[in-house]
Amino acid sequence: MHRFAAGTVLLLGLLAAGGAGCDEAERERRAREAAEQMKESIPDVHAHALEQQATAAEIELAQRALAKEKEYMGPVDGKLDRVLINAVQAFQRRHGLEDNGILAGRTLELLRAVGG
Repeated sequence: MHRFAAGTVLLLGLLAAGGAGCDEAERERRAREAAEQMKESIPDVHAHALEQQATAAEIELAQRALAKEKEYMGPVDGKLDRVLINAVQAFQRRHGLEDNGILAGRTLELLRAVGG
């Protein structure tokens, strides 16, 4: 839904930028403004996922399970980083879950089932 809203903001900005009576500098300013609004409307999933309160044991479980699934190639060290978040998101998408990178609920259940 956020991607749709961001696309709508960009489209509206581009339409406004092409308006009659606008010079090149004004069109560019409006396009940059629309792009900035779009960027601000997209949630920073990585930042939110990196702030989660997963335990070191849960993180290691995810690292082992995702390595077994060939989704994660990093170390099994219980440390949460962007590489692990990307792997969790890929795993979540493959299993029809919301790809938020959060190690909780159904994501952890499925990771345990994989044998992490």
